[in-house]
Amino acid sequence: MINASQTQQIRSYLLQQGFTNPELIDDLVDHLSCEVEILIEDGQIDFTVAFSNAKEKVMPDYAIQIENDLKFLTTKKYNTMIKKLAFIGGYASVVCLCLSILFFSQSLLGSKGSEFKVQAIQAEFYSSNLESRTEDTEDKFSNRISTIRLNTAIESSKKFDLAETFLIISFILFASLYLPYQFYYRYQRSEESLQQA
Repeated sequence: MINASQTQQIRSYLLQQGFTNPELIDDLVDHLSCEVEILIEDGQIDFTVAFSNAKEKVMPDYAIQIENDLKFLTTKKYNTMIKKLAFIGGYASVVCLCLSILFFSQSLLGSKGSEFKVQAIQAEFYSSNLESRTEDTEDKFSNRISTIRLNTAIESSKKFDLAETFLIISFILFASLYLPYQFYYRYQRSEESLQQA
């Protein structure tokens, strides 16, 4: 419905707005042209009014920002910086995950170790001379075992909390730095393979 000069008008407008990427310009020309044609058919209005309405509908205020972001991501210098940041994030998340596993296993092993200690103290106490045992020594024995169990539970709880914290940090680093880079890298490779085909 729109002619070549009107299409050129749309292209000229995009160039005036600062767009330089030919593929993005072509896509925006197509979108704007389709919207203009729909508005002309539906509203019985002329090209100028339809184009003005189409710009408001199709072109967000930040459209030029899309191209700037695209330039930023595809520039070699920034691409290298993003890659380094992603690998640092990946390594940091692996280190945090390892620390999480370490503290988690220590919290489990600490409680097992305390049980062995309690069993050894109980064996020592029961193997001692029956006549030398008094109510006072049995109370001391019970207090000693309770103290060991309490201290072990507190230490295990602290280590478990640390394990939880490192696990959360690991997931955050992995999800915010490494995964986005992998998605971007795979997208870039698929774009290159499509262009070569």
